[in-house]
Amino acid sequence: MLKKTSVAFLTVLAPLCAAVVYDATFDALPLSTKHDYVIVGGGVAGSVVANRLTENSNVSVLLLEAGPFHKGVIETEVPFYFWLGIPSTYQWNYTTVPQSSANNRSIGYPRGHILGGSSAINGLVYDRAATSDFDKLANMSGDSGWAWESMLTYYEKLETFGPPSDGHNITGQFDPSVHGFSGPLGVSLPGYSQTLDSLVLETLNNDTFPYNQDSNSGNEIGFGWQVSTIHNGTRTTAATAYLADNYLARPNLDVVVNAFVTRVLASNGSQIDTVEFHAVGNTTNLEVQASQEVIMSAGSINTPYILLSSGIGDNATLSSMNITPIHHLPSVGQNMSDTTVMYVSWEVSSNDTFDPLLNNETARAEAFSEWNATRTGRMANGVINLSGMLRMNDSDPTVQSIYQQYSESVAGSNDADFEMLFIDGYISTSNSTYFSMLYGVLSPLSRGSITLNASNPLGPPLIDPNYFASEYDVLVMRQALLTGFNFLSSEPWTSYLGTPVNGLAEVISAVGTGDFTAMDELMRNGVQNGAHLVATSSMSPYGADWGVVDPDLRVKGLNGLRVVDASVYPFVPGGATQLPTYCLAERASDIIKGSQ
Repeated sequence: MLKKTSVAFLTVLAPLCAAVVYDATFDALPLSTKHDYVIVGGGVAGSVVANRLTENSNVSVLLLEAGPFHKGVIETEVPFYFWLGIPSTYQWNYTTVPQSSANNRSIGYPRGHILGGSSAINGLVYDRAATSDFDKLANMSGDSGWAWESMLTYYEKLETFGPPSDGHNITGQFDPSVHGFSGPLGVSLPGYSQTLDSLVLETLNNDTFPYNQDSNSGNEIGFGWQVSTIHNGTRTTAATAYLADNYLARPNLDVVVNAFVTRVLASNGSQIDTVEFHAVGNTTNLEVQASQEVIMSAGSINTPYILLSSGIGDNATLSSMNITPIHHLPSVGQNMSDTTVMYVSWEVSSNDTFDPLLNNETARAEAFSEWNATRTGRMANGVINLSGMLRMNDSDPTVQSIYQQYSESVAGSNDADFEMLFIDGYISTSNSTYFSMLYGVLSPLSRGSITLNASNPLGPPLIDPNYFASEYDVLVMRQALLTGFNFLSSEPWTSYLGTPVNGLAEVISAVGTGDFTAMDELMRNGVQNGAHLVATSSMSPYGADWGVVDPDLRVKGLNGLRVVDASVYPFVPGGATQLPTYCLAERASDIIKGSQ
């Protein structure tokens, strides 16, 4: 094995530190050595698996990441930069195809292009999903190891639940009996108190809007404090947690950044053992081999894209693009599902919002100075402090009709139909101060796809979430908006809220009339990416004629190839996919170890 290059990284906010990595753009790479495992993608899942497999010093792993190294990138360290914007350098800059049920809008789809993947650019939301999500997965896959009771042990294993950045007493804001305190990933409750918090809490009651001490206990129904992937006022990512310096120093772990993977190949029959890649900015292809397995962890867009580019997919479609098929697997890239979300906003007279940090350079500089000195203040805080996850009102005849019509597909009994997130400002720069609400349909029935572009198969993939294609998603979003309007219909909100913006006033004025024209138009103009994309390499039972991977995450019909990332979830688990992906990767690591 070639000697690793030691690269020192200096940030403006931390002492000099050293990490051992290769950069494909200029380092000599360990190509002559056949590693036991080659992992494609250094995001959440890939980072976890690389860490856990190399706990055994006799197992060698090569991790390939298309993006750059993460250290020194301040925008991925300061939590508030989610609102200020992560530079395009650290994103794939994907855009969906025009969405026919969203007024033919093309919608930006952010994915992390950096070691740590989307955990470095996302909304920092810590959400485990509900008991019924994982029990449903266990039943669907035929593997009881995916059930909640099994997965809970991995959730507890992966986290260190720490104090909030402001050090306030968090008694009653979470349930310590269901959390871990010694895992790699640091998480915490909100560390900056907002005026908005008291308004939300004052509105709660035991019936319609109940308080939930900990939505990560398996029962997600109700309103509660939002846990975020923040530790000591700083964003935690898969790279900071699972690829920290002490792990990168393992002699059996090689990490290569700026390495763009193009295909996986079989050197003999159906045994996938080779990964083809090139350095970013260089079209010369290189190859590395795995003696045990190639593990795809490139995410729900790039994993199916690479599989299709490799000839793994629908034979007829691939042949029509002059790609030689090597394995007929029609489900690759199909059945895509994503949380359907939208924002609505009101102007407010309060000065206690985060809008000044977006709109005023002086306020932003002051807040950053506080964060830089103490890791406290607004910039140390997560995207939201409080959130609500609710089922539709089943005493409403309209809701009863929805549940009856879609009885086989709706959420489980302790699974929310939709979410309401309370946001202390506008979602972009403006000339005022605002309150915003994010609504999300959590168990969408619309299904889309990731495909190759027939006119340019080597170009970016075609991303089609197919938002609002299912009438169910439209009906649930209507109920979410109506529930939100009800929540905000009395004091203290009536005194706090000012003018609704962006067409919302017309929607509110039509409530109770039975006319949803304005609401549906608002929805179709406002739907955004949920960034919780799954199912493009879906898990299915052993022997099933659908799906991409078996319950042990091996690709059906091939040897030596496994998929470990969010793409294997057949449906969106809960309100966000970040933590379910960490958890999936933890169990996958044990499955792989058990097969050695």
